[in-house]
Amino acid sequence: MPRDVVHRQRRILFVGAVATFGPDFLAQLIDRDLLDFEVVPTGLAALDVLGKRVRLFDAIIISSNLPDGDGADLCARMRRRDIFTPVMIIAQEDSEYDVVRGLDCGANDYVSAPFRMSELRARLRAQIRAYEASEEAVLPIGPFEFRPGSRVLMRRSTGQRTRLTDKEASVLKFLYRADGPVSRTMLLHEVWGYHARATTHTVETHIYRLRRKIEPEAGQISLLLNEEGGYWLARDLGRPDLPTPVASSASKPIMRLPPHNHRLISLMGI
Repeated sequence: MPRDVVHRQRRILFVGAVATFGPDFLAQLIDRDLLDFEVVPTGLAALDVLGKRVRLFDAIIISSNLPDGDGADLCARMRRRDIFTPVMIIAQEDSEYDVVRGLDCGANDYVSAPFRMSELRARLRAQIRAYEASEEAVLPIGPFEFRPGSRVLMRRSTGQRTRLTDKEASVLKFLYRADGPVSRTMLLHEVWGYHARATTHTVETHIYRLRRKIEPEAGQISLLLNEEGGYWLARDLGRPDLPTPVASSASKPIMRLPPHNHRLISLMGI
């Protein structure tokens, strides 16, 4: 079974003076999974950004020494504000006291120089994976917030909650982590494993039911799309904290769902 799904680019907030860690620090840290960095110089600037766009970031890297405080204090303030995004504190040097204090203040990890960049990237990915599987995780999808731990989809504008089945939540979480089309066969393998009774038709049925819960406008397909022989989650569509994308002349028209009819599922190719 194929397993070479491409994971979506991660958005990382870096707090502090990047130059402290060397002129090429961020360039070395970037890889295919960690491509999008935003840098703010101070703790106050970080709290301001997070107050407006906390759901935009998958992880936060904080320098232990900041112009307006230290990394541990900033992490503690974030946790008091119910910001549970994974936090890694990095330092040029540390003591056992510094590490213990940072972790006790709510950091998920504490790493000091000299840095092994591949290890640093792996640690970030591990923290992001753990967060996405936790009860505290809140994943932004279009006008919704998805909580995989409780299998709840909440519309931001109204607070309306929709409960997903275990398999619907697993499908949605897998598509969220992908940065490209995911085939039916891959979804079958990743979500259902080698279950003898599960087929690609099982996947199609669950996609159909999931669309009826996740699409912002009844009868329209705009978030969970058919793309290149698989499915693709347009998770940023309608996000209030991101610019509205400009449609190109090559953009595909929005599909419309027919009335509920299981016999139409295969005919629609979903």
